[in-house]
Amino acid sequence: MMTLIRLVTGVMLLLPMLLVAPVSAQATPVFDPASFDLGLELVADGFAQPLFVTDAGDDSGRLFVVEKGGTIRIIDGDSAVETPFLDLTDRVLSDGYEQGLLGLAFAPDYASSGFFYVDYIDLNGNTVVSRFAVSDDPNLADVASEQVVLTQEQPYSNHNGGMLAFGPDNYLYIGFGDGGSGGDPQGNAQRLDTWLGKILRIGVDPAYVPEGATYGIPEDNPFANEYGALPEIWAYGLRNPWRFSFDVNTGDLWIGDVGQDWLEEVDFLPVGLEPGQNLGWNVTEGTNCYLEDGCDTSGFLMPVLEYTHDEGGCSITGGYVYRGEDVPGLDGVYLFGDYCSGLLWGGGQDANGDWVKSAPIESGFGISSFGEDSAGNVYVTDLNGGGVYVIAPAL
Repeated sequence: MMTLIRLVTGVMLLLPMLLVAPVSAQATPVFDPASFDLGLELVADGFAQPLFVTDAGDDSGRLFVVEKGGTIRIIDGDSAVETPFLDLTDRVLSDGYEQGLLGLAFAPDYASSGFFYVDYIDLNGNTVVSRFAVSDDPNLADVASEQVVLTQEQPYSNHNGGMLAFGPDNYLYIGFGDGGSGGDPQGNAQRLDTWLGKILRIGVDPAYVPEGATYGIPEDNPFANEYGALPEIWAYGLRNPWRFSFDVNTGDLWIGDVGQDWLEEVDFLPVGLEPGQNLGWNVTEGTNCYLEDGCDTSGFLMPVLEYTHDEGGCSITGGYVYRGEDVPGLDGVYLFGDYCSGLLWGGGQDANGDWVKSAPIESGFGISSFGEDSAGNVYVTDLNGGGVYVIAPAL
């Protein structure tokens, strides 16, 4: 049985931390780590390993919580609906630590079309991205409506990615890890003949989809017409982009890419940046060379923020740029965390244009994901405790 309670904890962050090289585009507004503070308010608990939370963009006020085992649950007003919105436990493999029902994105026209998309690991251990439709009951999906959009064989059980998000261009973006194991033994992230280690960009609206296909290729995809490269690829050189997001105000893309042995990184792809960026893995890990000393990084887009395992944990959970109204002091701040340590940071560019991050909040959570609703509120899911929290003013 779920319980709905409200509890606020606040922590003031005082000290700037790591500085890394700026990029050409200026994020707005200016970020001052010395003035950064927030609270975490429990919205609902009792979920089974929650991995993501979002809303449907339909003005219903409901939140949809993805559970690792293969279900999606609804928080509606002051109560959590007991019957799952979608139950895929009969087709989802969740035995591995990074397997399960991993991603959810509602179509931009969900209010009229009723379509939404999920990313899961099937019983053979491979990735499936599928479209489903809601039933006549708005709190119940039609489980028989599944249309498989694409599949990807996974050579190992880890680094599956799983994030789905519609960009400001209404195309669907899909995150894939490098295929797993350690160190990218197959060299997938730097190859353009595989989706592994990439973010894809495809059209799933019927207007974009050719007859007989399940998706279309946007004409301006960077490799749409390049021989030997897969046309779905938007960005590459990623180890495991577990969570990425778009700033709803600017359209900029933010990626939290999970590191190997030492560095966790945040990548920033502003609107207007040339597509087809190479983010470096497995030549680099963060701003460090991974394969050899003195590697050539001239062709890579380097991360704007990073932290070491000594200072912050072992697995970054990418978040969102805050655009809500409840904590106006956070406007424009990128919020992210670490699953292993439960630390949570804010980051951005200071008055000099340098990228900085705050001192961390100790949340005490296994931060599996952040989420965002249509009002710009940002949420945090706690894999270990089963709670969903909203960013709120500090006490």
